[in-house]
Amino acid sequence: MPADSMKKKIEQLLDKSPFAGLSADLKLALQAQLQSFITDANLVTREEFDIQTDVLRRTAERLEELEARLNSLENPAD
Repeated sequence: MPADSMKKKIEQLLDKSPFAGLSADLKLALQAQLQSFITDANLVTREEFDIQTDVLRRTAERLEELEARLNSLENPAD
């Protein structure tokens, strides 16, 4: 999520929260803390998550294929 988009989302959430009546300075400080927390949380986008999930699925499939192939080479009579 781009920084501008994240900032707008945080502003929207603060406007709807019990903190909406706080002074501008307190809102700014709270917003900075929230943005820092989100940035430090090492979050990924849904697209990045889906890509990595697909890579993991393909890797698992390939591993199963290689295990089956190895098993057939080690035990040709089975």
